Amino acid sequence: MRNLFRNILILSVVLGLNATPIMASMTPEPAPAAQTNKQKEAEKAKAAKQKEKEKAAKAKEKEKAAKAKEKEKAAKQKEKEQAAKAKEKEQAAKAKEKEQAAKAQEKEQAAKAKEKEQAAKAKEKEEAAKAKEKEQAAKQKEQEARAKEKEKAAQERQEALEKKEAAQRAKEQKAVEAYKKQQEELANPKTPVISYFNIGIRAGYAAMMDKINGSYMGAGTINQSNALQQLKGGAGAGLDVTYNLEYGHFLFETGLDFRFLNSASTYGFTATRLDNTYGATYSYLFDNLRETRNMLEIGLPLMLGAQFNKFYFLVGAKVHYGLPLGYSQKGKYDIVVYDPAMLEPYGMGINELNGQTNQKIQFKQPDVSVAAEIGIDLDEWLQKTADPKAKKAKVKPGERQPFGRQHVHYRVGLFAEYGVLNTNATPAANPVEFATNAVEVNNTNTLLAMNGDTKLNNLFVGAKFTIQFEVPGKEEKQLAPPPSNVFYTVVDAETNKPLASATVSATNSEGKVIMREKQINAKGTSQKHALGSFTLEAKAEGYYPNTTNYLISEVGSREYVTIALRPRPTLRVHVTNKETGQPVPATIEIRRTGIENPVYTMVTDSITGTARQMLTEGPRYSLHIVQMGYDRVDIMIPNIGDSMNIALNPVKKGEVFIVKNLHFATNKTRILSRSEEALNDLYMYLARNPEVRIRIIGHTDNVGKDAANQKLSDGRANAVRDDLIERGIDASRIEAEGRGETQPIDTNDTEEGRQNNRRVEIEIL
Repeated sequence: MRNLFRNILILSVVLGLNATPIMASMTPEPAPAAQTNKQKEAEKAKAAKQKEKEKAAKAKEKEKAAKAKEKEKAAKQKEKEQAAKAKEKEQAAKAKEKEQAAKAQEKEQAAKAKEKEQAAKAKEKEEAAKAKEKEQAAKQKEQEARAKEKEKAAQERQEALEKKEAAQRAKEQKAVEAYKKQQEELANPKTPVISYFNIGIRAGYAAMMDKINGSYMGAGTINQSNALQQLKGGAGAGLDVTYNLEYGHFLFETGLDFRFLNSASTYGFTATRLDNTYGATYSYLFDNLRETRNMLEIGLPLMLGAQFNKFYFLVGAKVHYGLPLGYSQKGKYDIVVYDPAMLEPYGMGINELNGQTNQKIQFKQPDVSVAAEIGIDLDEWLQKTADPKAKKAKVKPGERQPFGRQHVHYRVGLFAEYGVLNTNATPAANPVEFATNAVEVNNTNTLLAMNGDTKLNNLFVGAKFTIQFEVPGKEEKQLAPPPSNVFYTVVDAETNKPLASATVSATNSEGKVIMREKQINAKGTSQKHALGSFTLEAKAEGYYPNTTNYLISEVGSREYVTIALRPRPTLRVHVTNKETGQPVPATIEIRRTGIENPVYTMVTDSITGTARQMLTEGPRYSLHIVQMGYDRVDIMIPNIGDSMNIALNPVKKGEVFIVKNLHFATNKTRILSRSEEALNDLYMYLARNPEVRIRIIGHTDNVGKDAANQKLSDGRANAVRDDLIERGIDASRIEAEGRGETQPIDTNDTEEGRQNNRRVEIEIL
């Protein structure tokens, strides 16, 4: 500070000493008397300037003094600040020392804490290691348990499959055995048992044949004489409701038999009686007494017989119980009187018999008849079998066939029934009775009562029509031949390993499809087959198709058919960008030598840049790639089974290429829909190469005015630009211009040349 004051003092003295001559030099000399006003004014101005200059010097000096003072003040302030800073620095040093001591202590504590923490971490790590080891052991154990459980489950599944397979085989074997057994039974059929319920109607001749023994009058009569009988018979009718059993040729029949018998007989006889009052004898002459008897019987037939083709016969017995309906008599008689007082007998005329009507006859029970029946079946003419195509004729396997017309049978025959037992039980009585002192016959009795020994045997013969209702038996299911199981497997002909995916189909010897195309995996597939010869066809991607023939000759058998497919050569093409190595989605044309149009077209995958195609062996092929934004590729394919890696050269800056397959409406700027593929290719090229900028250039042919062609080329170029912008390409990357007809690439004298000139080009900017 002292040095500062000293320096300021020295500077002031120096300035004072130098100021005197300066001031003296600055003082103007007195002007001469001859000076003009102009000189006076100049001097006056000069004096003013000098004054001003002095004033400025004083101000400057004052400013310097102020600055010196300010500088001195600043020096004092700085000295004060330095002292404060020194003090602050000293305090900071003490604080730092204190802080360092605290930090050292803290560091020591941290070290101890860290050591403790490390020990805890080590312990924790050790415990974690033990826990992890324990957990790993538990996981290992769990994995082993799971593996064991999985193995057990797999074993159980395998056992279940084997069990299921065994059950299936047993089922198939059982079906085969049942079928073979049925075939044996069909080859040696058992005699069938057929049951029928019959309704028979009979009609014919009936007779009640009485055999009158002895006189017509009992003891004590005047005269005894035999009656003269003539059997007339009558009509009979019957109804049968029977059960018929047929076993081979053997027939058996039983059931209920109803019959009505009507029979008449005429009698001639003479009866006499004595009149004790007058002593005259009366003779009654009956020459045509008709007695009609009726009987209704219910019986049980037991018939045996046989059937040969359509002819049959039955013989047996029928046991009937009669319900007598009674009898009636009709006739005339002549009375001749022998009176002792008269020389000659005289007649009293012919009288109508007051005979009995519907008087009951008593019969012995039962009435046993021997019976026989012979006839023919009428099915050949009357029966109609059910239409097998009709729905009602269709039954489920094992069900009984529904009752139909095929179960109704008809037959007609002749029968004869003769009663072998005497059925007469009428008490003995005189055939005619007289009242006291009466001449005419007062009462008559049936001729069966003449003496109690009259026998009566019934006869019934005639024709019979029968309707038979066959009882449908349980139709034994005609077993279809058990199908054979054919197992198909498709393998690689070179490795003999099953293919992961293949398609198989099968046809029979007639070309009928018995298994439609089925997709199978490495496990193969199975199909049920009938007997016969078959053809299996197999196809798989990357393989030549193949067929094989196989024969199924035994029902229910298991056949294993393996068909091998020869691998087909596959051309693999991998397309990349030569500069970036990135995959390029490209359209690849495969052409056969000598043929201009492509025979195969492949499109590489947008992710991998790869395409595959199987080519027919024999011809030579060439590969062609015309991809937007890349140089054209035309090369020969050395081998149809090769893998070809093709790197496309990107079009360089300034290069121009033509957009193929871009079509516009005639003389318009509207892009046609068939240009979609070309526009999409151009869009994809720009999307995959975001750094590329292009110029779209439109060209026309020379048809029309130049201005019109120029306008058309501009419009078409801008139409392509607008389409790309709509698809998402930044507008700043695309320029468009039209060049009309100014740059042809072919002659305009031909349609083909003009078509080539009408084009859109892309220039890489």
